[in-house]
Amino acid sequence: MCRQLIDPAEWDLHGGWALGDRTEWSNRACGLASLRMILLAYGQEAPTVTELLKLAVKGEILTPRGALHAGIARLAAELGVPSTAEPLPVEDLPARLDDAPLIASVTEQFPEDGRSGGHLVILRGYEDGPDPTIHFRDPSRWGQTHGHVPLSRLAHSYTGRAITFAPLIHGDPS
Repeated sequence: MCRQLIDPAEWDLHGGWALGDRTEWSNRACGLASLRMILLAYGQEAPTVTELLKLAVKGEILTPRGALHAGIARLAAELGVPSTAEPLPVEDLPARLDDAPLIASVTEQFPEDGRSGGHLVILRGYEDGPDPTIHFRDPSRWGQTHGHVPLSRLAHSYTGRAITFAPLIHGDPS
């Protein structure tokens, strides 16, 4: 699992210091850490979060709050994984997870108080049921110890926007 907190050694090795404060950038790197995990899942070369950050700065993908969804989708495609930033109703999430993971815009830790957005996580699968359990990867510190959430709870913090990817082709079982 990739973390959004950029390791100081990685930051120094890849020239992150030229961008400014590592901790400040780490606080906005959830989308790039999620993209790195997607690239790895698809068997693509996966630059470090610092290298992705440099590409994002060069491609004008970043805002003061984080990376633009369309920019992450464009960068994913440039790195070999076809993707689209699109609105996606919460009730459609489980069916979309049948073919591929996706990056969803949520509020960190999935609060149920109505706040939505500001954090990007990977939704990677689900267990069916009356309230499907969604499996996720969250690059934040909290996400290191949490990996699933009921769809009803996710719905409270989900913005209705996602970055979707081409179907993930698993290896031939023969």
